[in-house]
Amino acid sequence: MISHWIGVAAGKHVAIGVKDGFAMFAHGRHEAAKRVQPGDWVAYYSPREGMNEGAELRTFTALGQALPGDAAERQMLPGITGWYRRMRWLDARPADIYPLLDKFSFVKDRQHWGMYFRKSLFKVDAGDFALIADAMGVGTEFGSQP
Repeated sequence: MISHWIGVAAGKHVAIGVKDGFAMFAHGRHEAAKRVQPGDWVAYYSPREGMNEGAELRTFTALGQALPGDAAERQMLPGITGWYRRMRWLDARPADIYPLLDKFSFVKDRQHWGMYFRKSLFKVDAGDFALIADAMGVGTEFGSQP
């Protein structure tokens, strides 16, 4: 069964993954990369440009589907490795989170919506994911297979 995930990462980090065709979660932890399975869909939410630095983005910055194969290790920075998943990223535009907050089924308290995005990776239902895909302009591509 295909799952739908939101990963949370800095915009600069997401851009590297999109360019190179991969996704990392939870700072490269193995158990996070293993949770996402081939065929699963992932949307990245980026609170800022950099990790605890740079301009606030508060946008969904990438959307794609995990490709066949197992999670594997790769170098994140010199001397630092992490686990990743190969991805097929769609040509999606960034989408502001604010218009979506009142539509998400998992956001029960709009005033404290940020608490839902404190995890590095979390599962959402297909309806919530479709809202993100539509906002990113890839609603018609969402659902196709890798």
